[in-house]
Amino acid sequence: MTDNQRLPLLVPERVAFVKKIESKKCVFDALTELLEKGQKEVTKNQIFDALVSREKLGDTYIGNGIALPRAHVEITNPRAALLVVKQGLSLNSADKKDIKLFLAILVPNKQQKECSAMLSDYYRKLLKDKELDSMLKSENAELVAQYFDKFFNLENA
Repeated sequence: MTDNQRLPLLVPERVAFVKKIESKKCVFDALTELLEKGQKEVTKNQIFDALVSREKLGDTYIGNGIALPRAHVEITNPRAALLVVKQGLSLNSADKKDIKLFLAILVPNKQQKECSAMLSDYYRKLLKDKELDSMLKSENAELVAQYFDKFFNLENA
């Protein structure tokens, strides 16, 4: 890979559509499984622990049925996993909406500061995006992965 090429943030193998999920723990289990795919830098336990530890600092629900759990780990490149829950999960959110989209992002420790501000900006844009709902309804993992990879372009982080 050359310097001007980058690994995609989200690939189809790390996108899952499910009808229903039972609990927040099940969400983190599913996201961990997805984030582990295609990498050997961190273990499943390290991923799970990092996501849960971050969540304990404060809920990662941003509104409008979207949660964006994230964690900083010893990896080379940022990576994401997307879990779309058709029936949504009720987690007593401030806006009373069931959470249907869980986008987990792992950020390399060395990019922690640079990515924090950038991710906040992307999250605000994501809340306003008009294409998101129809994109998710397609249940096309490849199309959804391309959409999010372009939306959350972290190559300059």
